[in-house]
Amino acid sequence: MDTRTIRQTARSLVLGLVVLSMSACQGDSMDIIEGARTPEEVRRTGNRLRDESSLYLQQHAQNPVDWFPWAEEALARARQEDKPIFLSSGYSSCHWCHVMEHEVFEHDDVAAILNKYFVCIKVDREELPDVDATYMEAVQIMTGGGGWPMSVLMTPDLEPFFGGTYIPHDQFLGLLNQVVELWTTRRSDLENQASQLAARLKSEPDPTASAGSVDQALLDEAATGAAEHFDKQYGGYAGERKFPVPVRWQYLLHHYRRTGDAQSRQMTEKTLEAMAQGGLRDHVGGAFHRYTVDPHWTVPHFEIMLYDNAQLATLYFEAGEALERPDFTAVGVDVLEFLDREMSEPGGAIYASYDADSGGEEGSYYVWTPAQLVAAVGSDQGPALAAVLGVSEKGNFEHGASVVTRRVPDPDDLFAQHRQQLRDVRSKRTPPGLDTKVITAWNGLAMSAFARGAMATGRQDFRQRAEDIAAYLDRVHRDDGGGLHRASNAGVPTGQAVLEDHSLLARGLLDLYQVTGEARYLAWATDLVGIVQGEFSRADGAWYDTPMQATSPVGRRLDLFDSVIPSGSSVMVDVLITHGALTGNTENMDEAGQQIEAQAGLMRRAGLEMAGWYDAALRHLGPLYELVVAGDLEDGQPGELLATVLRLQSPGVVVTSIPADGPTKGQEAQAPLLKPMANRNKLPILYTCQRGMCQAPSPNVKEFNKLYLGSWKH
Repeated sequence: MDTRTIRQTARSLVLGLVVLSMSACQGDSMDIIEGARTPEEVRRTGNRLRDESSLYLQQHAQNPVDWFPWAEEALARARQEDKPIFLSSGYSSCHWCHVMEHEVFEHDDVAAILNKYFVCIKVDREELPDVDATYMEAVQIMTGGGGWPMSVLMTPDLEPFFGGTYIPHDQFLGLLNQVVELWTTRRSDLENQASQLAARLKSEPDPTASAGSVDQALLDEAATGAAEHFDKQYGGYAGERKFPVPVRWQYLLHHYRRTGDAQSRQMTEKTLEAMAQGGLRDHVGGAFHRYTVDPHWTVPHFEIMLYDNAQLATLYFEAGEALERPDFTAVGVDVLEFLDREMSEPGGAIYASYDADSGGEEGSYYVWTPAQLVAAVGSDQGPALAAVLGVSEKGNFEHGASVVTRRVPDPDDLFAQHRQQLRDVRSKRTPPGLDTKVITAWNGLAMSAFARGAMATGRQDFRQRAEDIAAYLDRVHRDDGGGLHRASNAGVPTGQAVLEDHSLLARGLLDLYQVTGEARYLAWATDLVGIVQGEFSRADGAWYDTPMQATSPVGRRLDLFDSVIPSGSSVMVDVLITHGALTGNTENMDEAGQQIEAQAGLMRRAGLEMAGWYDAALRHLGPLYELVVAGDLEDGQPGELLATVLRLQSPGVVVTSIPADGPTKGQEAQAPLLKPMANRNKLPILYTCQRGMCQAPSPNVKEFNKLYLGSWKH
């Protein structure tokens, strides 16, 4: 059954009948199923989420709904009692998740029906991304869209027959009544619908449909295709809402660096300017919000997510160097200082997110009025500061308040003068909730960001923060057998790591190795590559999101598309390229090329929906230079030669630093190609290599720059 037919069938079975049942549900009570807990009983004792460590699950622990966490107990109960399952998935910083909780799940009339006729499961999508992604795909097939909170109804065999996102109270109540009726009178129709949809979810791409070749012409086509969707007025992709999606701009930046394409540069530069100056950025604090609800980057959805900020910091650091924009480098510094100051776990890791709501109201922590600015900095400079920050009497947000922007020149540096005052004043407001969950994949992104920050600025506190993250994940998220946990709460690990955890952590470790020269980071990355190759591989190319031994609701999932977080598969291809270049393992580099070729046809159709794949292909086509700096790292401090090479942050370069008398034993064990390299004169020297073939070493970067600029323009 095709997607359109599934969507039409789902609507006719459920959505089209909800209106008929709504009037009945408001006055009629449902029959009681013996043994079900009443809302009053659940309120007295709490539901089954009360002992869960997830902040999102804790937020629902006092609902009268008798929630279960996703576990065998809940799944077995649904089978034993022959009840449909209601699955609700979201995350702690999600505004509409809070709205649905207050408007729907806190109400006894909803809880009474859910408790008696359904097994209710609440999922933290950040802890169980594979479960969430499976049923989000079902929602998108049935409705044409998706989002959180996600609401799914399914059979006891975990096959979905209805899906949606936020559903208001009366509509949700009507839906439940109708499903109860259908489960009794037309159950076979529901099960047939569910079976057809589950088959659709289990299907995988035809490998022959993706066959083809990836060459520079295809990479150029992707950049040209991006221009067709580019918002020439405001930057970013055209649309009513604006998401950063850093991986797309990373590819276009790299395409410019490789080819000198002016259009790729113009699109990237305009977008980075728009994001840095608009309301997507929390100018007072320094981080970026999740997205804006308007096309001109002004009014954000106020969540602050680690994954956005880590990727954007990395992007701004490289753009600062490649585009000769120190203001972009300053944005990256601002983000990392925010993460270090506001979102850091004492043991070194970085927390997951800040809520969109502050004291139950979205955005109140972040917005200002002219009067508030005057009260903060005084009447002499308050009005001028308001003008600089785009804060007006009319406002651009609710109740006459304004989201801060920085689109107006500030010749007197008023904002810099008063920024700390604004932070101090804001700190007295009710703050948004902080989810202190630590997620492996997102901390891999943060590790990369801090390592890249050290490359860009030479700041060794950034290098140390990257090492702190690695130490925490090694201590808390790595089990005795070398496997990974997905997350931790208060230092207690939880969940099984998925593909993106392994690949993004491996990339972070490879970045950290290039900054420090410490072989233990390269060794851990090598272990992760081996785990993915052994446990996640797929016969027709790419990797499954879960390992072989994992139990998946409707089969192992394959995700090839790059979104706000790049797919685990595209990152893994990039990791194989970097790892192969650093270690001399040409088999890994060849495997990366094979993986890219296997997706060529899909890449051609998808364009920058597969930006991570295009970026990996750009690096694979190369040239990719292996630079080895001998004798220019002392106690973790890079000398002038190494600092110059690192600051380049080029996609066409990997860097290894070794002692003057040759590689350490750990380095040599991981990368035998380093064995003959040394600098007997004790002066820093640079080896430039490609696939293990090296030119004569040089004490400066002039020869390398001449070679590099012949292949990579910027």
